[in-house]
Amino acid sequence: MNTQEQYRLGIAAYSAGEFEEAIRLLTPAASGRRHGPASAARYYLAQAHYRLAVQLFEARRFPEATKHFQAAARVNPMGADYAQYLAACYVQTGQLETAAAELQVLLDRRPEDADIRIRLALTLWQQGNPTQAQAVLREGLREQSMHAELHYQLGVMLAAEDNLAEAERLFERTIALDPTHAGAYERLAQCCALLSRFERALSYLKKAHQLEPANARVALQLNLLAQSLMASGQPVQIQWQTRPAPRRDAESIERLGEAILREPDFVEAFLSLPETEVDGEVFSTLAAVLEEALRKKPEYADLHYHCGAVYRRLGRHDKALHHAERAVALNNKYVNALILLADLYAQTDRWRAGVERLEQAIAAGADYPDVHCLLGRLFQSGGELDRARQEYQRALELDDNYPAAREALAALAA
Repeated sequence: MNTQEQYRLGIAAYSAGEFEEAIRLLTPAASGRRHGPASAARYYLAQAHYRLAVQLFEARRFPEATKHFQAAARVNPMGADYAQYLAACYVQTGQLETAAAELQVLLDRRPEDADIRIRLALTLWQQGNPTQAQAVLREGLREQSMHAELHYQLGVMLAAEDNLAEAERLFERTIALDPTHAGAYERLAQCCALLSRFERALSYLKKAHQLEPANARVALQLNLLAQSLMASGQPVQIQWQTRPAPRRDAESIERLGEAILREPDFVEAFLSLPETEVDGEVFSTLAAVLEEALRKKPEYADLHYHCGAVYRRLGRHDKALHHAERAVALNNKYVNALILLADLYAQTDRWRAGVERLEQAIAAGADYPDVHCLLGRLFQSGGELDRARQEYQRALELDDNYPAAREALAALAA
C-alpha cells in the first residue's frame, strides 16, 4: 500500500472514529518527507492519538491513555489548528532569529512595544543571559504593570530557576489581568504540584484544559495528575472537552503566505493528496493563505493559478474561475493555468472557450495526452464528434496505453 492510500484510508478511519486503525495507517504516512502528505498525516495522527487517549482514560486504561497523550503531545503539543501547525512545520517563528543587539535598537525606538521587549528577553534567555532577560521584563513591568504577557514570561523564567514563590505570584497576576490565559493556569498547576498542593494543581489544569481543550500537553499533565490522585484513593472526575471549532490564526496565515512566496511547490504537495473527508479543513486553510499572499503580490500568476486549483478542490467554481482567468491574463502562455481554466470551462457550457485555452496551451508546448483528451471531451460536449475523435487519437499517438482516450474512443464507436 502506497503512502497516498495509507493517508486516504487513515483519514477515513479517523473521520469514522476508528482511532486505532487511523493511527496504524497514518503512522507510516506521517514518516515521509514530502511536505503535503507527511505534514497532513502527522496533524491528523496527533488528533487520533489525542481522541483515543481520552477514550482509554474514560475506560480507566490509564497506562495506554498516557502513551497516546504522550504521542499527541510529541507531534502537536499545543493543539495548534491547521494553519498554526503548518506554520510551525514550514516557517521559522522569527522570535529568536533576530540578534539581541538589533532587538535592543528596536526597543530603544519603541520602548512601549511589549512584543519587541518579550522577543528581546527570550533571545537573551536563549543566549544564556537569564539575568539580563529578566531585567528587560522587569523594566517593562515598571512601565506597563497591566500587561499580562510580561508577567507571564517573567514567571516562566523564574519558575525555570526554581523561584516558585515569585513565579506563582506572577502567574496569578497574569490570570487576574487575563482570565483566559491558559498558559498561566498550566504553569500555576506545575508550581502547585512541585509544592505538593495537588488538588489546587488539578483545578488549575482543569481550567487550562477548559480554555484549550485541544492542548495535548495540558491533557497529558491532567491525565497523569488525575491518575496519581486516584491511585491514592481520591475520587477525580475529568470532563474531557470536545475539540474547539476551527479557528483562523492571522499571524500563522501571514507566515504561511510568506512561505508560499518562497517555495512555489508548497501548494502542489497538498494538491497531490487524495480526496478525503478533511479536505474542507485542509484546503480552506490553503485558500486563506493564498489570498493573503495575493494581497501582497497580486501580480503573481502562479499564486492565482494555485488559488484557482485550491478553490476547485473545494468545489468553489466561481472563485476558481476568477483566479484561473487572472493567472492567464497575467501570463497567456502559462500552460497549467490554461489547462485549469479549460477544465473549469468544461464544467459549464463554455466549451468553445475551453477549446481556445487548450489550443493556446498546446501551442505553448503542452502537447500531452491528457491535454488532447480534455480537448476531445470539450469537442464531444459541443457535438463535434469528428474533432473529438481526432483529439483522442492524438492522445493515443502520444501514449498508446492512455486508458481515458481509449475508453472515450470506444464510447464514440458504440
